[in-house]
Amino acid sequence: MITDEITGDGLSPRCMRCMVDKYLDACPANVPWRTRASYQRQVLRIVADGSQTMTAPEIGHHLSHLLRDMFGIERDYTQVKHHFNQLVLGLEDQIVRRLEASDDPLDLAIRCALVGNFIDFGPTGDVSETKLLQLVEDAQTMDLDQAALDELKERMANARTIAYLTDNCGEVVFDKLLIAQILRINPGVRVTAIVRGAPTSNDATLEDAREVGLDTLVEVVGNGSDLAGTSPAHVNERTLQALADSDLVVSKGLANYETLSGRGKNIRFLFLCKCALYRDLFEVPLYTGMIVRGV
Repeated sequence: MITDEITGDGLSPRCMRCMVDKYLDACPANVPWRTRASYQRQVLRIVADGSQTMTAPEIGHHLSHLLRDMFGIERDYTQVKHHFNQLVLGLEDQIVRRLEASDDPLDLAIRCALVGNFIDFGPTGDVSETKLLQLVEDAQTMDLDQAALDELKERMANARTIAYLTDNCGEVVFDKLLIAQILRINPGVRVTAIVRGAPTSNDATLEDAREVGLDTLVEVVGNGSDLAGTSPAHVNERTLQALADSDLVVSKGLANYETLSGRGKNIRFLFLCKCALYRDLFEVPLYTGMIVRGV
């Protein structure tokens, strides 16, 4: 399969290199060389040992905890998250008007939800607001697999229960607008939105869901974990039950794809190809929107 380098057994060479590049020199510059050496040996050991059995989000979780435990380094994304939540909330009325004027509001809402996946400080460490606004403007003409898009819309229109796995701050506003469209065309559906159980990077938590009003639309559940993605070994029973009981699981973002791929045909993964690995494996330009059926 084309995705084996991401979802197969063992971490790919490119993912290992990316992890090492990101964390090897992340400790403070002024620490004694022996402490630095100890830290770097542990980074290499975590990547080497973890690469045999763990996904990239799981290894990243261990590495970020190593930084915190050894040096107290833990970036606070509170202000960043609030900024992007408010930025996209400021676009909400404009997007709603576009949805109302559209011949196919659900189609456009899916495209906007994919655009929202751009708000991610993991792959690049930065997010261009100019690029985000341009992606929103061009959402209607985003190049997507039409068959996958049509199948997703049909599933959304006919599902009785949907588990919606959110990803990032700001993006969760687009998720709210998509869920509203699902409820419009399928009033009897029960949607459960699932967010991270504790802060991790700029991922959406219960606090973000409340800030953008998602909790006023559907039930929102924290997954009990501060690990990026939705690793069944780390999330709570409520999340596992929602995944098992749902006719359709809408899974946003790369980390959710990496931790859930191969775990059910009822999953539809929605993400942008935000790094060279995904670009090469799917043979598409960077920031192409993807709708991938679970297996």
